[in-house]
Amino acid sequence: MVATRRGNGRGVRVALWLTAIVIVLLVASQLLLPGLAARTVRERLGRYGPVLSAHVSAFPAFELLWGHARSASVRAGALRMTQPQATDLLWNARGIDSLDLSAASLAVEPLRLEQVSMQKRDHAVRVLGTLTLAGLREALPAGVQVHALAAGSEGSLEVTLGGELFGVSASVVAVVQAAQGKLVAAPRGLSLGGLTQVTLFSDPHLRVDSATFTALPGAAQSWRLDLRGTQG
Repeated sequence: MVATRRGNGRGVRVALWLTAIVIVLLVASQLLLPGLAARTVRERLGRYGPVLSAHVSAFPAFELLWGHARSASVRAGALRMTQPQATDLLWNARGIDSLDLSAASLAVEPLRLEQVSMQKRDHAVRVLGTLTLAGLREALPAGVQVHALAAGSEGSLEVTLGGELFGVSASVVAVVQAAQGKLVAAPRGLSLGGLTQVTLFSDPHLRVDSATFTALPGAAQSWRLDLRGTQG
């Protein structure tokens, strides 16, 4: 009987020690893993420009080991990357439920936006940014001149272009809009599929659902872009 009691007491003590160890590990992971994840974010994004701050939150923090996080926020300066690099970054962030990123500017070649903020909520992605005349010129093929920007229908942006484009050596009115899951510039009233459009942004894992342009008061030839898409 005494031996049984001693055995039971030893088992209780072992269970208590194991419980204490698990609690210590959970607390330690909660304190350490989010900081390590934030540092990883800064290092990855820092390849493309200055990162001012990064914060990652997860509970339990062990979720981070499998690429899942409750939320993340990042502030950056001027970022520049290729479209494949942007695709890789966004795809790696698919496990983050709520992501907020702000940047002084974001150039995903060939398109460059100023004063950018991006929100990701589960699979829904929203990008707000300012498109300037200079930024649009950078995104169009060499030899194409932009003469004017104007409001189109339903928040689209109409651009008067000159030079050799779409096989026509004359001024052409093109509409910057969401089409076939991409952001494109396509000639108004002329449709031959992908042959008569310039792709400004595309991502195999992000479907562009809509793109709305709003003229900025007091800013010549500058438009606020509200782009919404679905990650998948």
